[in-house]
Amino acid sequence: MPSKIKKFIKKDIPKLRYGIMHSRIGFNDGVSIVMEQVEKVMLQEMNIPKENIFYLVGKSKKISPQINENDIFLDNLNGNKLAVKNYSIGFGGTISEILEKEINIGKNIIEDFVKKNNIDVIIAHNTCHPVNFILSLSLSRYYRDFVKKNKKTPKYLLWWHDSHLERSQFLKPAFDVQRYLLQGVPGNFVEYIIFINSLQFKIAKSYFLNLSKVRKNFFEEISRNKDVIYNTTETFIDSFKDLKKFDNETKIFIKDFKLVDLLSEQNLNFDDLIFCLQHTRILKRKRIDFALKYCFELLNKINEKRKIKKSIYFLVSGMDTFDGSKKKIILLHKKLSYQNPNNKIILVFAEDNETSLLFEDYPRIFARLGGISTYFSEIEGFGNNLLEVLASGLIPIVYTYPVFKKDIAKYNFKLISLNKFEFSNGSINETIDILKNNRKRKIWVNMNLNTLKKYFSHEIINFKLMRAIIRKRTHK
Repeated sequence: MPSKIKKFIKKDIPKLRYGIMHSRIGFNDGVSIVMEQVEKVMLQEMNIPKENIFYLVGKSKKISPQINENDIFLDNLNGNKLAVKNYSIGFGGTISEILEKEINIGKNIIEDFVKKNNIDVIIAHNTCHPVNFILSLSLSRYYRDFVKKNKKTPKYLLWWHDSHLERSQFLKPAFDVQRYLLQGVPGNFVEYIIFINSLQFKIAKSYFLNLSKVRKNFFEEISRNKDVIYNTTETFIDSFKDLKKFDNETKIFIKDFKLVDLLSEQNLNFDDLIFCLQHTRILKRKRIDFALKYCFELLNKINEKRKIKKSIYFLVSGMDTFDGSKKKIILLHKKLSYQNPNNKIILVFAEDNETSLLFEDYPRIFARLGGISTYFSEIEGFGNNLLEVLASGLIPIVYTYPVFKKDIAKYNFKLISLNKFEFSNGSINETIDILKNNRKRKIWVNMNLNTLKKYFSHEIINFKLMRAIIRKRTHK
């Protein structure tokens, strides 16, 4: 007779051993940010010892005996890259053989990781997304084989950041690819899902119903075993006046980015500059192209009225994702500069400069410099980088993407919003006003900080993650 499935209880939580999985950790992508936040909550709020938390990732920026790396799980290499490239045309025999070989290797790596570290709970990040194809299928195959043999497995929690159901380039999988998606991206062995916005379950409903054809009652089970945890943030300042604490970081920025020399070459001084931060990775859907156009339009409008500023210093703080966007942005900048010879937009990529500054330092520095931020993403799972900007005392200009409208707008953050990718006198004038009016900026910053503290603190993760861990298991 099969043994009874063990149900964890609240007092077990600090004693359990956790395996956290994803392609990367320690980078400036949204998933890495959430992973660090979750670990912080596990350590500080849930009283889980650090030695009970283990990672299995493709690549890590941090070195720790708790972190296990294997590039077979890295999103831009090997099978993952091959799967994404052939997603809509199909794998065929040769590609399937390569993928199957890697999936089998990955399954064995996971089995060894679980056994070696005696893992009780797996928290897998984005095994619902094809960029993590090998990790997702390997994990699903591991569960398939162990459940079939009635062997004990760790509880499988999925942190659903985004998926093949939410990205236009993944909406038309080839027939053989569709079979793989049902089998394990994420497949039917997931026991609890944490979504990051309230739209995702509805979007995934048809996929879950199809999984119920594979495993009876899966849809009913996952409907009970799910929750939404919005992206959260700590506030990096308590109030607007705290921005003066970042004078040292600002001096480092000015030195490392050779700002004095740059201004001299351009025949400019600091009073001529508006500082604008694009605090995202370089990716097509982030619409950095529109942000650049917005900066040119903004400077045009400012100088139509009264020539108070001569240039905008536009910094992209995130890394290149090599989707071709960076080259297009550079070419667009040259074109717009030629068309607007009297307005200087200085385009800078943080990754092209040697500095000790971290990705998360830039919003506080640009806030200290009295700057603004652009955030024109077409689509987001939630908006980690947007929260970082707000938590740093910087006022963003935002395109109201679907999740923003559904889950963020109701909190009435003080920011400048666009409903279309069009320039309007209203948004441009609001931007000019927030640049000129220091008192208004102070009021807006303090209101945003209060909203973040009230509704977006990491404490929310504590309560909901505990509930996910102790909810009754759905398989052995």
